[in-house]
Amino acid sequence: MKRYKKEDIDKLEIGQVFYNKRFMLTVDRSLCKGCVLCKLVCPREAITIGSACKTSDGGTLAPNIDIDEYKCDFHGICAVVCPFSAIKISIDGNDEIPAVSKNVFPVLTRDIEIDSSKCEPSCKKCEEKCPLGIISVSAPNEPSETTVEVDRELCAGCQICWEVCPTDALKVTKFIEGAIRINRELCPDGCHCCLDVCPVDALYIDDAKKIAVKDANCIYCGACQNACPEPEALEIERTSVRHSPIESGAWNRGLEKITSTAALNKELAATRTAKARAAAAAQVSNEA
Repeated sequence: MKRYKKEDIDKLEIGQVFYNKRFMLTVDRSLCKGCVLCKLVCPREAITIGSACKTSDGGTLAPNIDIDEYKCDFHGICAVVCPFSAIKISIDGNDEIPAVSKNVFPVLTRDIEIDSSKCEPSCKKCEEKCPLGIISVSAPNEPSETTVEVDRELCAGCQICWEVCPTDALKVTKFIEGAIRINRELCPDGCHCCLDVCPVDALYIDDAKKIAVKDANCIYCGACQNACPEPEALEIERTSVRHSPIESGAWNRGLEKITSTAALNKELAATRTAKARAAAAAQVSNEA
């Protein structure tokens, strides 16, 4: 068996090569926003996150992640939870996430509904406002000819497109729910590191010249926390994760790391209730 690591400014690649099988994990640095979710959920503690970097004009760049090729087991749990689809796993050159294919981890639910028939003529507000640049609109003068295309794999669920659409032609459901709070008393004077690195424009400067948050657009990824020089100035609480059905101890542990013990218990209680209702319905059906 051989393990290797290759990296440059654009990509990080690690691999594990056996006599008859080859595993590879890649991180597309152009897509990675330096958030915390992959690190939180990794059971092998193989992922580390560097420090935010200052630019020549005084701005802040999100930190890069690093993955220890000797700790990584290539199950792809990190790839499952990445909101930006920056992490890919392949086996013998074919894309596959073993944690999903082996029913160990679920798929996060990315719900995006598009009804181009509702679009106004020549409107491109969703394309113009999308912070990730993943929406393309063909908008001729006739609404019936309008097409809206979204790279669903890259959608992080910020809902900005839905927010700015004048006709509700798009609807996006977040796959992570939660809350973010800013303790302004702890914010360093003049600091806007969190604002610089937020990948979905959920932070802004208010009339008091202080950092404020548009909670409706926050995806609770934690990129702002990684960049903040005063970590206690930002608090993120993740309360639920929308995902495909699954029963897995590994997922329960992952969910608890992403959210909290309370959120895990809430999901387990909901699962038990759903099972009880299904069993009761089946019994009634059999008796009938």
